[in-house]
Amino acid sequence: MANPLVSSLPAYVDEHREELYAKSILDSKSVRMFTLIPDVKGETDLHLVDTDVTLQDASDCGFNAAGTSEISRRTLKPAYLKVNMEYCDKNLLKTYAAHNVRIAAGQKELPYEAEFMDGIVNGINEKVEKMVWQGNSTAGDECDGLIKILTDASAPSVTGGTSAYDKIKEVYMAMKEEVASKEDAVIFVGAGLYRQFIQDLVAANLYHFDPSNSAEEYVLPATNVRVVKVNGLNDTTGFDYAVAGRLSNMFYGTDAMGDENKLELWYSQDDRTFKVAVEFTISTQVAYPSEVVLGKWSK
Repeated sequence: MANPLVSSLPAYVDEHREELYAKSILDSKSVRMFTLIPDVKGETDLHLVDTDVTLQDASDCGFNAAGTSEISRRTLKPAYLKVNMEYCDKNLLKTYAAHNVRIAAGQKELPYEAEFMDGIVNGINEKVEKMVWQGNSTAGDECDGLIKILTDASAPSVTGGTSAYDKIKEVYMAMKEEVASKEDAVIFVGAGLYRQFIQDLVAANLYHFDPSNSAEEYVLPATNVRVVKVNGLNDTTGFDYAVAGRLSNMFYGTDAMGDENKLELWYSQDDRTFKVAVEFTISTQVAYPSEVVLGKWSK
């Protein structure tokens, strides 16, 4: 029951409640890059229009309809999630922090309140980051992640390549030209594949210092497409994955922006412990699966 990384002072929570809640639900790396859909409390359709305009000869009179508009009817299906945690401050009495524990009734305060809440926020971020990629709604306490969504939608897939560089290049070559040419085109990979990719570039003498590149992302040589490392694609079961597409085609839905969101901490008089409760919904989706490439390789 007792875990020193799950509690905080009510005063600290009251002062930073909105900031802490937003950070816990909206601050994972992938979530920051996706398109945010707020106030998602139930299944929510993405009504997006993709228009293909046809230019015609206008040297004569008349009207000839041409061109198409495709409406995306993909649906965000949120998972309803909560964090309930409990902490007994007396467990610190035999530690170096004992001098900060107040025993007398009416003096209930906990030491290191900011650190405790940061631990909760960071823990939620890690779970959310992994779920938006690897989640499976059949588990009951998860939303579907992009790997399952793209697999179920039969999105274009790539399995070829031997080195990490070759694999990522195969994914790039499978991207539609109208996707790969856009400024927000990216290829997401896990940390392991990213490290191998960088070393392959070094070995091939394709690695040159560029301020736009970093330890977190690198522009695939001779392209405008960024290869981005995300921890949500780490530790995948059985396979390594890459996901390529436009950021504007990847969506994250949550109710974190609503007034009814919940992040609470209180001291329970009944059992003399501090309790933390966080409640939220999360979901992810792509509007056009045909414009996303899923790379998949056996480990």
